[in-house]
Amino acid sequence: MMKKQTWTIWLLLLGTFILLFIATLFLPNKIPFHFDAKGEAGWYASKYFILLFTPVPYLIYWQFTHNKK
Repeated sequence: MMKKQTWTIWLLLLGTFILLFIATLFLPNKIPFHFDAKGEAGWYASKYFILLFTPVPYLIYWQFTHNKK
């Protein structure tokens, strides 16, 4: 049986993914991701590129809370 904390983490991850998926429907096809010192966009990516980064905060949390000692 999963702990309550584990369920909460998985629900937050899923909720974030769903929210970002809905938000991508309203974004333009190309999104600027990098700006130079002049404020000009230098690197563009697809709007779906954002969805690849959805699990990153969870993975960082997992790394710090499940340290192998």
